[in-house]
Amino acid sequence: MERKTHNFVWRKADEEFHPDCINYQKHLQGTGLMFWRVFRKGKMGPGVFFDLAKGETVDSVIYQDQSLLGPLQQFWKELFEGILCPIVMEDNAPVHKKVCIVVHDALGMVTLDWPPNSPDLNSIENIWSFMKDIIARDYADVSSVEEMKKIVRRLWEEFTNNQWDILIDGMKERMEAVIAAKGGSTRF
Repeated sequence: MERKTHNFVWRKADEEFHPDCINYQKHLQGTGLMFWRVFRKGKMGPGVFFDLAKGETVDSVIYQDQSLLGPLQQFWKELFEGILCPIVMEDNAPVHKKVCIVVHDALGMVTLDWPPNSPDLNSIENIWSFMKDIIARDYADVSSVEEMKKIVRRLWEEFTNNQWDILIDGMKERMEAVIAAKGGSTRF
């Protein structure tokens, strides 16, 4: 599991979101657990761990086979039928490209182009951050991979269906804040 770290900078009060005071580094690929999850307004979907061989990382084919054509397709069929224009929101990770574009099209999934490294616009990142805070606070001493998987699954399953609706309801405000910040960081 990735440990939460804090970076500190010296800045003036009016420089809180100034680009010089923000670290824009991408996170490096680690050897941590890869947990995929989905939700929509009013419904928490499945959360599953990718089944990876030792040293293997998630690529487009693994994402397609273990997520897109599995739990996401099932969630999509059950909960989006009859909705005029449902949208699948994925971050701009390379695994969501290549072979997945064809699968999205075949399933009738509309996706949006999102800027890279944009947690302000990716609601699931707020949920993941919340879970990481709980794990860091309450389970920092867990060293077993299987035990950590149980904890993550349990935390995900404990969320109620409407618990995170506020994240979707606030999307317009989030987009306006990103536009106002000209793509820079916001308070979200």
